[in-house]
Amino acid sequence: MKNIKRLLFTCFSTISILCSGQTPERLKAMTYNLLNYRNFTSWCPSSSNNPISKEGYLNEIINHVEPHLLVCNEINGNNSSAHSRILNHALNINGETRWEKTDFFTNGSSIANGIYYDKNVLGLKSQESISKDLSNQNLVRVIDVCHFFYKDSLLGLNPDTIFFTLFAGHLKAGSSSSDISQRDKATKAIMSFINSNSGIDNYLIAGDLNMKKSQELGFQNLINYSVSSINFYDPENQPGNWNNNYNFKDLHNQSTRDGATNNGCFSGGGLDDRFNHWLFNNDINQGLSRISYVPGSLTAVGNDGLHFNNSIISPTNNSVPSNILNALYEMSDHLPVTIDLDIERLQIGEKENYSPAVRAWKDLNGVSWVDVSQSSVGGTWRCFDMMGRTIHSGIIRQTRFDLPILPEKNGILLITIRNNLNQSRTLRLPL
Repeated sequence: MKNIKRLLFTCFSTISILCSGQTPERLKAMTYNLLNYRNFTSWCPSSSNNPISKEGYLNEIINHVEPHLLVCNEINGNNSSAHSRILNHALNINGETRWEKTDFFTNGSSIANGIYYDKNVLGLKSQESISKDLSNQNLVRVIDVCHFFYKDSLLGLNPDTIFFTLFAGHLKAGSSSSDISQRDKATKAIMSFINSNSGIDNYLIAGDLNMKKSQELGFQNLINYSVSSINFYDPENQPGNWNNNYNFKDLHNQSTRDGATNNGCFSGGGLDDRFNHWLFNNDINQGLSRISYVPGSLTAVGNDGLHFNNSIISPTNNSVPSNILNALYEMSDHLPVTIDLDIERLQIGEKENYSPAVRAWKDLNGVSWVDVSQSSVGGTWRCFDMMGRTIHSGIIRQTRFDLPILPEKNGILLITIRNNLNQSRTLRLPL
């Protein structure tokens, strides 16, 4: 009985979705610098940055934010075990199974990126990396490039879906001319990659860019590239010197701490830098390719705008529950940054030209109905048995139509949908 109820719920949920037209589905994405997760150093040993505790804190934060896509920086890059531990000890725990990880790339850096995604919502089409600058020299750290597809709730009816490309990066920190030069080289490599891959429609970059102001050459490479059609857009559109500037207090995402830095493992100084970013191309900015940024959704989780140059825990911070605030404080000296994306569901068979899309349903009262694409309206349908004998037939006058009462007997009944282009599709009817 439970299985029947579950099946009915699924069917009627799908029916509800079909009736809702072009209502978008929402995707939440989060980027987070995990601060030397399992990367132990003389200034940041496990005693000051306990990895087991951090796995628990991360789980609390994820359960609170509920993202579908997670981009992490500063995971131990010496082997892949740390990457896997996040999956198995922070995400897929307590009965949760929805999380999957991408491949782990490193070019010798002690810290690397890790990308995780809700496999019920997203699929990984392919993955690659950018490891060289334009002079073929190693970048300080690899830029991960992940090509995802969205598991549209109508995917069972329509094999078309939405694709997007994620660039995940952690650029060189510091204010020296060499540091600035390394960030310049990394962002030029990203833009050159995009310029050479014209088939990319929707793309985003996420991670710790380590830039204190929008005027820095590395940031300008992203938003004012020589080929303007591939530029990234800053969703907040607030250029300027973000560092230690009260005017940008709502955007700051580093540091979570003031004086208590765990013997120097965590950075101090309070919230006064905007290092962590989500940027995206014009297609997403304008919603031209079925993915659009939800205006105003960019959020530094735990920043209430009242803690400029202060730790996030003092004075009182009510932007998140107290346990989440504590987890943010103990997890990292960075705050996670989230955005919401609206994804337009593809209508049934919208891009299909090889055969009409069709789905047949039957409820417990024996009522059968059929959903077809708009292109099939005006075409014909025929219900027949395995001997080829016609049971019923008719003209398709709308995208959903009821079938006459079908014979209540064992056996298989088929339906063929034929559109005005003489394209047809046949499937088994539920009995």
